[in-house]
Amino acid sequence: MFLAKTLLVAATLGSLALAAPGAADGTHTTPIRAERVALASGAQTPRVSSRARPLLRRIVRSLVRHGAPGALAVVRTPTRIRRAASGLANRHPRAGLRATDRFRVASVTKPFVATLVLQLVAEGKVRLNDTVEGRLPGLVPNGDAITIRELLDHTSGLFDYTNDEALVGAAIANPGREWAPRELVAVATSHPPLHPPGKGWSYSNTNYILLGLVIEAVTGTTLEHQLRERLFQPLALTRTSFPSGTQVEGRFVHGYIGPATLPVAPGTLLDMSAALSPSWGWAAGGILSNGDDVTRFFAALLGGRLLPRGLLSAMRTVAPGSEYGLGLMRTRTACGVAYGHLGDFTGYRSVVYARPNGRRVAVVMVNIDTTHVSWYELETAAETAYCSRV
Repeated sequence: MFLAKTLLVAATLGSLALAAPGAADGTHTTPIRAERVALASGAQTPRVSSRARPLLRRIVRSLVRHGAPGALAVVRTPTRIRRAASGLANRHPRAGLRATDRFRVASVTKPFVATLVLQLVAEGKVRLNDTVEGRLPGLVPNGDAITIRELLDHTSGLFDYTNDEALVGAAIANPGREWAPRELVAVATSHPPLHPPGKGWSYSNTNYILLGLVIEAVTGTTLEHQLRERLFQPLALTRTSFPSGTQVEGRFVHGYIGPATLPVAPGTLLDMSAALSPSWGWAAGGILSNGDDVTRFFAALLGGRLLPRGLLSAMRTVAPGSEYGLGLMRTRTACGVAYGHLGDFTGYRSVVYARPNGRRVAVVMVNIDTTHVSWYELETAAETAYCSRV
């Protein structure tokens, strides 16, 4: 698979170079303003750049030609940020997608939440070997055998609540319903575990719902407060929030689903952006952000500005039999190892790749399910942006 993907990246670079620019496809690039605030003390402010390189424009245009209503790409280095966008942020009424528009980052939320947990570890308020039972008494069967570390790296064996058919049916019937985190945990624990704690690997959103509850129990404040006080404000992530409701103020990208998700007629796309409550994802996927802020966070995290060196190293250390560390996915790309995450919230999909030292970060997003753009296409586009010299 790695060889095939490498060849496809090379072919994509070649084919994109031949793609004709589409002046009427809604493509535009936005001028880059200087960063309002450096990432942290000693961090370098990226240089102002007047336009995106042609390669990024070709990447997003290609995704739109393949059926995404819209697509964006952002690449950050210590000295510059490049952006490109194509297509539509909203189909009705029509509104072009801007590279600075906000979107639901879905599971890209997990590295943010993992960072909070590890900050609490650094402060001596939590230990990686603490048990779920010790922090959340009586909530999870066999919780005294599941550790915080096993929640972070998905080795707990807990069932993923998003795979519960009854819950999915209830969400479809009433998408705006707000779900309490403990409700989601109860759904998960109504199923037997997939394997004993620490004896296997299975990605489960339930793990991060529990981590959000641990953060609240330890700090005595809400998860939203901790995200804002520890990450959003210090890093000047001014376009990032953790909303509880479906309504979003200001410009944002609308997310669409089609026959790949629901049994609707071919050619039908449904706007889900103001329908499904983000409480469905909460600590596992509830953040709203944009490409600039997402890349800024990963640059700060992997650049060592949010965690002590030992904990950052632990975060990048993957669990046996997996490519997942403590909240970070490891990917072997054509230009070396990258750390980041995938995001998949109904109607929004994104891929983040970053160098191990955070000195290059790329994010690519499409506002469509797999009806038109496959994960393989999206990951290849992200790898092309990440490995290119833009």
